Amino acid sequence: MNSEKDKTTLREQFSNWFSSPLGKRVFVAEEEQMQEILPDLFGYHILQYGYSAESNYLGTSRIADKTILFLDNAEIKTELKAIHTSAEELPVAADSIDVIVLPHILEYSKDAHKLLREMERVLIGEGHVVIIGINPLSLWGIWNLFLCWWGEMPWSGRLISIPRIKDWLSLLDFEVEKTKCFFFSPPLRNQNLLKKLLPLERFGRYCWPILGGLYIVVAKKRVIPLNPIKMHWRAKRNIIGAGVVEPTTRNPH
Repeated sequence: MNSEKDKTTLREQFSNWFSSPLGKRVFVAEEEQMQEILPDLFGYHILQYGYSAESNYLGTSRIADKTILFLDNAEIKTELKAIHTSAEELPVAADSIDVIVLPHILEYSKDAHKLLREMERVLIGEGHVVIIGINPLSLWGIWNLFLCWWGEMPWSGRLISIPRIKDWLSLLDFEVEKTKCFFFSPPLRNQNLLKKLLPLERFGRYCWPILGGLYIVVAKKRVIPLNPIKMHWRAKRNIIGAGVVEPTTRNPH
């Protein structure tokens, strides 16, 4: 990921991943979650970070100006406005974006902390960030322990837990409004097995909701009010004891 070749390879891995049976199911599940969230987030500009043109999560947003920030310089066809740049150094003005969507971006970032600082910089006050990631405390997390050495999607990234995401956002003065785990089926590539395991989705929501393979976090950037400080002036305390006559400067004559 440190060279242009690495970035292009990562983009191709994302494209191949979302074209696979498991990747298609994952994208559909993630899109369903976005359908519940994005229509309630308003503003003028929404920005999605992305490695793949196939994964456009902004379709259900009511915000008119939609932009996808592609994290490489490869030629990509998309109907939306596109920016090719690094996620850690955005060519975007401060306090200009109303909603930012980060689907599986932190897991593959060279510097996740710097990425989040950039996200905070360009987001307006009271603006929202929507983060999608793989839950390390799930069957997917167990799969990752054994397959991360192969360097294949989606196991080539660094999984980040929800508590850690919350800590990072808190340091940037964000208020977490929603967290949700979903996709309770194991990450199997066989399409027939995936169909047979569909009942797990229903049971998982009720029996083990925190163990879903994927998670979504919605947070709002707080605005610190700049209230003027009221100075409460009090009369100078009388430090002369009771019964003692105060001195006077008046002349007795």
